[in-house]
Amino acid sequence: MVKYDYFENLEKLSSLSCSAVSLACSGNSKGDFSNIRMSCDRLVCETEDALFSDFLPPLERDSIAAAAHSLSRITDRAGELLSDSGIEPSLMRYNEEAKICAKLSEELDRHIRILRKIRRPDEMPNIQGFRKLLCEGREAHKSMLKRLRCASLPKNYAECIILTGRLRTELSVAFDLLVEIMLNNI
Repeated sequence: MVKYDYFENLEKLSSLSCSAVSLACSGNSKGDFSNIRMSCDRLVCETEDALFSDFLPPLERDSIAAAAHSLSRITDRAGELLSDSGIEPSLMRYNEEAKICAKLSEELDRHIRILRKIRRPDEMPNIQGFRKLLCEGREAHKSMLKRLRCASLPKNYAECIILTGRLRTELSVAFDLLVEIMLNNI
């Protein structure tokens, strides 16, 4: 029996969540998202099934499950942003926080691909770089709220700002979880 490849599965989930964030942050069509959501759900279920049957997974069971579900929640948040009916895709170009979320998801995806190879503390990802992007995202969020109050953005943009903030928060939680997994397995 071939052992289940959890690392590959987490990499696929990460790639799917990165695609979902990219779609949501660019304001593209909703058609592609349903395929991403279905693939993500299938991979999470496969991971859970493998964790129940596998005797010794390469990482702690809770860590693998938490990482898979965290990546799934990122996809959910991206879906919420994409389905926000109160915003036109053309207005997404004004959403600086969304552009930062896209960068954060790419960084997270890149760091998840390191998980399989990491063996020493000096191979840890650049935590400061990710944190700097998070700070930029918070500042962009504040700026968008300020612009909303000054009426330089339409009122229906408020929900988009809230949903983008939730997406950024979920990306932060996933990255913190990833760093914790790395630190526990060095």
